[in-house]
Amino acid sequence: MKKLITLFILFVLSINLIQAQQMQRQRIKALKTSYITNALNLTPKEAEKFWPVYNLYTQKIQDLKMDSEMSTQKQIRLAGSIDNITNEQAKKLIAKSLKNQQKITDAKFSMVKELSSIISSKKILLLQKTERNFNRKMLQELGKRRRMMQGQ
Repeated sequence: MKKLITLFILFVLSINLIQAQQMQRQRIKALKTSYITNALNLTPKEAEKFWPVYNLYTQKIQDLKMDSEMSTQKQIRLAGSIDNITNEQAKKLIAKSLKNQQKITDAKFSMVKELSSIISSKKILLLQKTERNFNRKMLQELGKRRRMMQGQ
């Protein structure tokens, strides 16, 4: 009976953790949307066309990155460590990673091509700069929070 209660508590806690992570991701996505909209000074008409294209491609790129990383990590974990992977297996992992990088590059090209019919090229350059700035700010904030947590 104690095991059942313990499992139930762990289950409830893990669900709460997952929900908190999802809420955090949604909050960051909303912040990013606002940040980009303001930085690009998108008109309502531009925003209406921009966001579906941008969201589609950024999700596709994120999925490709995750797939590549998870696949490589899984292969290394199954082998026990990098030390246990043969040179041939390493070559295959590198080749797969490079193919995924090419897919990511292709998706970025496609996104820019589609966005070019919605916003100006200057705004596309500004979008790239804005994304880098947003990511840098998020990493800085994460670093601050980690330092605060360690200081407690």
